[in-house]
Amino acid sequence: MRIHPISFPALLTLSLLQLLPSSVQAEDVDNIEGRTEGSTQESAEGNTGDKPWLDESHDYVSTKADDLASWMDSFFGVTRVDTEAAYSTLRLRPSLGWDEADGWDPGVSLRGKVNLPNLNERVSLLFSDDDSGSVGDELLRDQENRSDDVALQITGREGDRDRVDFRLGFNSGLNPKLAARYRYQMPFSETISGRFRQELLYRTDDRFGTDTRLDLDVAVSSNRLLQWYNRMRWDEKRDGVGWNTGVTLNQRLSNNRVIGVYSTVNGRTQPTHLTESYGFGMRYRQNLNRKWLFLEVQPGYFWRRDTFEDERRGTAEIVFRLEAVFTGDVEEALTR
Repeated sequence: MRIHPISFPALLTLSLLQLLPSSVQAEDVDNIEGRTEGSTQESAEGNTGDKPWLDESHDYVSTKADDLASWMDSFFGVTRVDTEAAYSTLRLRPSLGWDEADGWDPGVSLRGKVNLPNLNERVSLLFSDDDSGSVGDELLRDQENRSDDVALQITGREGDRDRVDFRLGFNSGLNPKLAARYRYQMPFSETISGRFRQELLYRTDDRFGTDTRLDLDVAVSSNRLLQWYNRMRWDEKRDGVGWNTGVTLNQRLSNNRVIGVYSTVNGRTQPTHLTESYGFGMRYRQNLNRKWLFLEVQPGYFWRRDTFEDERRGTAEIVFRLEAVFTGDVEEALTR
């Protein structure tokens, strides 16, 4: 797995960390990472009390699948959780990856969102807008997925189950992207919940395109979650449709430790139908003495080929990550 080094625009934004409050309150981080297993179980049983790990701006119908999926996504620091939340959050992620083809590859990234209340309560600034809707995006291994270093997000509409966002983003190549994104979440039963997302976008290098996602969360038990991810992407520059699908099974070991296994497949429909890669792996994540500090280990094995004529080769790889979560009154610090 290639770990891309932080780009110059994102590097400049590291100075924002200096503007954060001198201490990061554990209570604030708890709102993002989840509190206790008991609160999840109580909510699943119909408790109408506070749900600290769910954003208060959302009012989904509470089900076991919704509650457990929200806890898992929050614990893993899924991009969607931060970009749709009411609070500001920055995640600093140094990492070290190794694979048989390229050897060791260190990197660091800055991800998250800063609200801009002086402009409008619906306007926020995103860093490393990598279009990750859920934890599975990092496992679905779309080789063509490129991230924007900075994006301005405007929330057009937010209902109980749906949301509309507009974004203007720039990547390290200074190619602007305009996008309109619609997301709808629906509980099918007490233990099954689905999420659909459609994005229409225009980028100067790829021109017009679409990005479609369909995810399914199944609460197998109070501590075990099965997630199925599906994604299709099209743009004018490339032939056919890029697709990927993957399944993860995450097990909560405690309030600060989660382990999961996954399997993924991705490819394109044209010019020749090609399965570019498939593989499996494991992901382990835990707190390191602080609620805001995480360690993550992700080994895997993948079989890949870039063209139909290439010979498919198997590659072992592993990624080590640290993640520091900075949250609190970030937007207040920026306006002083």
